[in-house]
Amino acid sequence: MIGKTGKLAILMGSLMLTVCVARGQDIAEAGALTSHSTMAANTVKIPATNITTPVTQGSSPHLLARTGPPVDEVNRKDFEDNAGEKAGKMLLRSVPAGAEIFVNDLLVGRTPLLMVIAPGKYEISMRGSRDATGRSIVGVMPKETQTVVINLTQKYPNSIKMR
Repeated sequence: MIGKTGKLAILMGSLMLTVCVARGQDIAEAGALTSHSTMAANTVKIPATNITTPVTQGSSPHLLARTGPPVDEVNRKDFEDNAGEKAGKMLLRSVPAGAEIFVNDLLVGRTPLLMVIAPGKYEISMRGSRDATGRSIVGVMPKETQTVVINLTQKYPNSIKMR
C-alpha cells in the first residue's frame, strides 16, 4: 500500500515529467523557427490536388461505381459501328436460354440476341449457369441473317450415382 508520502512522490514525478516534455516541445519549436530547412519548406507551394469521386456508390462503400455503359453494350456497339454497308446479321440463341455471349472473346450480351455485324468468320462462345458452355465458328455473309443455336453442355453433372 502506498502512503501519503508515496502518493506525493508519484504526483511530483508526473508533474516533473509533464514540465520536461513541455520544455522539450518549446525547444524543438524554437529550433524549427530558425532552421533553414524549415524556411525552405515553408516557402514551397504545395499543388492543390482535386480528387473526384463518382456521385453514386456501388454495393460496397469501398468500391467505386462504374460510370458509362456496360461492357457488353460497348462491345456490341463496336461490332455494329464497324459493320459497314454490306452488314449481315446473327441471331444468337442458346439451349437453355440466358447464356452470356462472347464473339471473338468479347462479351456482347445474353441470348437471345440479334446482332448487326460485318461479313466474316467469327468464333462464338456461350457460358450459361453452372459453367455450362458451348462454342461454334460461324461465317456471316453480306446482307444475310445467320441463325446460330448452341446447345450448352454442363461442366458438372446434375447428380452423382453411388454404388
